[in-house]
Amino acid sequence: MRVTIIGCGALGSLLAFKLVRAGVDVLVCQRPGTQFDALKADGITFLDREGNTEKAKCPVVPSLYGLDSADLVLVLVKAYQTEEAALKIKGHLSGNGIVLTLQNGLGNAETLARELGEDQVAAGTCTYGAHRVGPGIIAWGGDGMIRFGPWKRGKDVTPVMALLEGAGMEVRLEADPRRALWEKVILNASVNTVSALTRLKNGQMLEMPYAVELMKELAKEGIRAAKLAGEEIENESMWALVRSVLGKTADNRTSMLQDVENGRETEVDAIVGMLVEQARARDEILPRLETVFSLVKCLGIGVGKRTE
Repeated sequence: MRVTIIGCGALGSLLAFKLVRAGVDVLVCQRPGTQFDALKADGITFLDREGNTEKAKCPVVPSLYGLDSADLVLVLVKAYQTEEAALKIKGHLSGNGIVLTLQNGLGNAETLARELGEDQVAAGTCTYGAHRVGPGIIAWGGDGMIRFGPWKRGKDVTPVMALLEGAGMEVRLEADPRRALWEKVILNASVNTVSALTRLKNGQMLEMPYAVELMKELAKEGIRAAKLAGEEIENESMWALVRSVLGKTADNRTSMLQDVENGRETEVDAIVGMLVEQARARDEILPRLETVFSLVKCLGIGVGKRTE
């Protein structure tokens, strides 16, 4: 199976590393910049939990135009880059190929399905932790799970599951991935925002009573947004998921915190903004989510050109 990964940040690099190490034919599409240059020259450098270093190399390109088609395309760009990624994928995906989005936020699968057809789209979540140490260098941030399923119910995506499991990842196949996407966006809304505002690692937030209380209340408001959209999620199970992910990825810095630290645009619009909009459309206010949304947006004031 030929695999193309679009977006080789921390998570994209981790998945590329695992797949290459498992002998999979991987191509990385990354926009030009320092990350692209490092990947092109030296490949991916991975630091494991003991601090040991291992490298993996695969072809890295800035464009997919004219290249051989892929059987699987993993989309890992920022949510605000999804439409651009969908246009790149057109003509690159094989006739029976699958596009799998493991991005943060809501709306990514819908965008891909609109451009490529829902029968070729799968969507899911990934809670593996990784953070970028430098261009081309990532560090382990905690184990997790990939939950995904076909966007069009009934589509067989078991070959994708087998591929990911063969690369050493824990995978759960969902008949319908929409609930998993809602749970992940609530997780991100409650965790990523607090980490970006406090600069704390995941495990450190669990040790701070005020941070824990805030995350709990943000999760409750996220659950309310889900209910307004017709998705029933239990508060206890949602908070158990949040605590579990924070514990397993204690050494990780969330993607939103990494974006803030590196002067990049965050995904707060696709994560928190989507929840706030769900409530506002039904004449409800989610005060804590509205507040952290505004505060994270303020962190972006004055940020210039996006960096790699």
